[in-house]
Amino acid sequence: MATWKADIKTTNIGSIYSVTVEAAASYIAREEIERLYDPIFIHNLRQVSSSSSSSDSGDVGGYLMLGAVLFGIWVVVQYWWIVTPIAALCLIAWIYKQFSNE
Repeated sequence: MATWKADIKTTNIGSIYSVTVEAAASYIAREEIERLYDPIFIHNLRQVSSSSSSSDSGDVGGYLMLGAVLFGIWVVVQYWWIVTPIAALCLIAWIYKQFSNE
C-alpha cells in the first residue's frame, strides 16, 4: 500500500490541515479520508510514498517465525526423550498453580 496525503477542511470556520492515510489507490484514499474525517472538502490528494520496499521487510518477520516454528519442531522430534518429561513437569506445575490459588 501507498501513503496518501491530502489537505482537508472539516468545519466552515476551521482552518485547512493535512491528513495522511494508507491505501492502495487514490479513490480508496479519498473514501478513507471521507470515512474518518467527514470533511467539507478534500484538496491536493497526492501519493507521498510507495511502501513496496517495506512489504519486503515485513516478509522477513514471517520467514523468521517460520524458521522458529520449524526449529522448534526439529528440537521436539530430535530430543523427544528430553522434551516429553520437561513438558509433563511444566504441565503438572501449571495445573498445580491453577488449583493452588483458590
